[in-house]
Amino acid sequence: MTIKERVLASLKTSYAKYGFKKDELSSLTDIIAANLKEESTDDEVTAAITAAEGYAKMMQTVYNRGISETNKKFEGYVKPNEPPTPPTPPTPPTPPAPNGTLTMEQVQEMIRKANEDRQKEIDEAVAKATAPFLQKQESERLAGLLASHDKLKNIPKMFSGKYTLDKEENLDTLAAQIETDYAAFKQELVSTGQFVEAPATPTQEDETDDFVKQMQDFGSRNAPQPAPAAK
Repeated sequence: MTIKERVLASLKTSYAKYGFKKDELSSLTDIIAANLKEESTDDEVTAAITAAEGYAKMMQTVYNRGISETNKKFEGYVKPNEPPTPPTPPTPPTPPAPNGTLTMEQVQEMIRKANEDRQKEIDEAVAKATAPFLQKQESERLAGLLASHDKLKNIPKMFSGKYTLDKEENLDTLAAQIETDYAAFKQELVSTGQFVEAPATPTQEDETDDFVKQMQDFGSRNAPQPAPAAK
């Protein structure tokens, strides 16, 4: 079924209470379908029809008012014996939309807004569902940028790994901070005799092993000694 056929089928049920004729339903179908797509879902079609119902109510109100005014005009009329040709009741004109009713442009805008709001809800739901994955992916990417920075190539990962990069534009600043912090940390160990610089330029793996060994030795020397057993 085309989108017009789907809209018309739904209108025949949803707007049955208004008593519209076939050509009137067809006109409404053209208005509503113009704001939909062939791939629109049943929910979107229903939402568009619901949004346009104000226009249907306006048409019904104008029609009923025209009938009422015509009946009132000829109320109490008595046909004479030989009357002239009775005047034809005037066709109620279609007045501009009074306050509180909808114009065609307003109906179309309501349909557009309903579709827009629905798409916004879908986009927000997708963004909410994928946010944790995207955040994890971004954190891993930033961690990789930090780990591969030139300033950190001679710094053990057990030291640099304690730092977290929050955004890419802070990469150089954070790398410089880690480099400074590590230099200060080594200097403190050297000044206390807990760490001695190697005479040759070590590889990162060698320096990491040396750093770990020195830290282990430092921990062993400073570990609390058990109290002597009571005699």
